[in-house]
Amino acid sequence: MQNRINDQPAFILHRRDYQDSSLILDLFSQDFGRVSVLVKGAKKRRDVSSFQICNRLSVGWTGHSELKILTQIDSHLFSVSDEYYPGIFYINELLLYLLPKHDEQIRLFQQYQNLLVEFTQHDIQLEPLLRNFEIELLTDLGYMPDLTVASTTGQKILLEQFYIFDELSGLIPVPKDTTSSFRGTELMAIYERHFNSPENLRAAKRLMRQIIHFNLQGRTLQSRKFYQQMKKK
Repeated sequence: MQNRINDQPAFILHRRDYQDSSLILDLFSQDFGRVSVLVKGAKKRRDVSSFQICNRLSVGWTGHSELKILTQIDSHLFSVSDEYYPGIFYINELLLYLLPKHDEQIRLFQQYQNLLVEFTQHDIQLEPLLRNFEIELLTDLGYMPDLTVASTTGQKILLEQFYIFDELSGLIPVPKDTTSSFRGTELMAIYERHFNSPENLRAAKRLMRQIIHFNLQGRTLQSRKFYQQMKKK
């Protein structure tokens, strides 16, 4: 990676304290993917409000080590309703865990920005937006399985057939419906992003959770716990 970067579009995925007054920001940048930067004296700066999620940033950094030093930041806030923040926390955590560091993700960066723009609108349907972005993320990273073919037979998915998803093998036909199976019609709806029925949306959420859980390799999503706690209040 270059020693000095200027005017790089980015979003903050996560921030954490460093010593008394500094912050470490985990950024999703357009040309360098996931990057961690140290902001010295961040809590004492006049532009401390820039160091928040949902800010569209233009940043600069320097350094040869894994942790860069922030040299420049300009920000534009996306006005997102509070009710959508759990969804943003969830997506940010997925990106934080799954994105490789310093790997260009221009298309996915644009998808993420489009998602935030959607979150500025009123009366949106949150679940279809989250499922769509999950698929975009998994596809770009090479984790999304082929939903059109049964892995054991090589045959195209049959609409009335039931299948289970195995993380290592893919889609496997089964003789009857079970709590872990998917009907062929549901798989095709997920593949075509048709989330216009509650059944298809539930199937998509169940399948995405299975794929994501496998690729998280044992890590727990804190945002999911946070969302569940909010629902109980």
